[in-house]
Amino acid sequence: MRDVIVGTAGHIDHGKTALVRALTGIDTDRLIEEKRRGITIDIGFAHLDLEGFRVGFIDVPGHEKFVKNMLAGIGGVRLLMLVVAADESVMPQTVEHFDICRLLGIPRGIVVLTKRGLVDAELLQLVEEEVRELVRGSFLDGAPVVAVDSLTGEGLDELRAVLRAELESLERDELRHRSGDRFFTLPIDRVFSVKGFGTVVTGTAMTGSLAQEEAVDILPSSLSSKVRGIEIFGRPEPRAEAGQRTALNLSGVARSELYRGMTLCSQGAALATSRIDVLIRTLPSAPAPLRHRSPIRLHVGTSELIGRIYLLADRVLEPGAEGFARIRLDQSTVCFPGDRFILRRYSPMVTVGGGLVLSSHPPRHRRRERPALVEDYRALAPEVEREGRERARALLRFLIARAGIEGIDLRRLTALTGLKAEAVLAGLEGLDSAVRIEQDPPLVLDAGSIDALGRGMAALLKEFHEARPLAPGMSREELKERFLKTGGAAHFQFLLDRLAARGLIEVRGAVVALQGARVRLSSDQAVLREEILGALRDRPFQFPGVEELAKLLGR
Repeated sequence: MRDVIVGTAGHIDHGKTALVRALTGIDTDRLIEEKRRGITIDIGFAHLDLEGFRVGFIDVPGHEKFVKNMLAGIGGVRLLMLVVAADESVMPQTVEHFDICRLLGIPRGIVVLTKRGLVDAELLQLVEEEVRELVRGSFLDGAPVVAVDSLTGEGLDELRAVLRAELESLERDELRHRSGDRFFTLPIDRVFSVKGFGTVVTGTAMTGSLAQEEAVDILPSSLSSKVRGIEIFGRPEPRAEAGQRTALNLSGVARSELYRGMTLCSQGAALATSRIDVLIRTLPSAPAPLRHRSPIRLHVGTSELIGRIYLLADRVLEPGAEGFARIRLDQSTVCFPGDRFILRRYSPMVTVGGGLVLSSHPPRHRRRERPALVEDYRALAPEVEREGRERARALLRFLIARAGIEGIDLRRLTALTGLKAEAVLAGLEGLDSAVRIEQDPPLVLDAGSIDALGRGMAALLKEFHEARPLAPGMSREELKERFLKTGGAAHFQFLLDRLAARGLIEVRGAVVALQGARVRLSSDQAVLREEILGALRDRPFQFPGVEELAKLLGR
């Protein structure tokens, strides 16, 4: 069985929950308040076996007040059902939900027109045309449109057939976010306790795989646990894989310690962060421009976080534009380059855009360095949106270049990319910009930065020899303090050996000299040298002090 997550989206009371119930027989409204009020408040879950596929449905609330709950569930969706009631057509939350799904990069979808029994054929066709106009130029442009009645069952067989065909296409296009190169990550969307078992968390596994009894981290709270049991769609399984709705029974952590918005991941696989660099894409319909230092609500994974935007190029980002920014968050979260996010205004809470994480632990920079950083991000962004080896290489190239001669070790590379150590090492193979120091863990340096170091050190040594022609060279300690303050002795020795092998410098014990540089005496100094040697020859076992030597020489 192949697993895939299908999500609903659409305006309140357009029949999303009724549609999922008609397809699966499962009522996703599990809360008492939902049943009392007759509306979906939080995300709900159902599943269906469909001819070789196990389909996990995520049903989201349609009310504008519960968009943050919708965002907690929609991130793992790989196929969307955009639900539009035939008797109301496109409504405000239809548009907002659709904009969110487009910004999150959901690859495929189906348009489902519900309540078809309430309208005639002419009105049904008009609604279809309005929806097609809404989705023109998007991932839903040309998508199948199926009209159904969830109460009578009309159109459901056609919808199942279309759903099955779309799942096959999704499989062929390899768009299921599965990769053996990545660690396991699961943004937590529910936490509860089961009598006799203890704490259980659920979520959609985004990357990698996880086995029973495996140790995990729960971030950003730095908790650790072990997986006692795994369930996929209510069935016990030995492993969880990317793309599956997963419930994990955890040992050693209390329910009160966990909450929606945390991320469960393979042990040592990630680092929490409160600062990220991003590519922002604002919606043309955004009510106002995004300004430098604007407060914002960031939705990434299952978390909602308050932060502030610092634009890296322009001071204002107009509706429908894109630009690079640093977002500083009030709380820590977990994300990786390539992760999608949604931005909403701090108040009133309206979706204004979204984008792509470029660096989850961005380097500190001075104002004058900002244009170069923006150009680096401009080259990185299209690579990060891709999957596969080239994406990994682009990320590694960027991280190594930013680390320079200080280098970045293998453990940090894995934590910043979400890639396993084997995948990082494979990505480094053939990467001309990467220079490895074999230690534990291996340290990776940027070749271009080593070249720049060689030029800088050669220039400094040239000045030194010209100013102090009698000195054999510059001390190692002084050079290290100037060029590599934070690295260790072995790290600096590696750099010196590499530059010496290229014929730029010579290492002479405790000092370093420019290649070919020798002590140079003036003509007077050469005469004095011969006089001193002559005086010493006459007294080979009686080396005089400086004052006595001066008297011997008559000086």
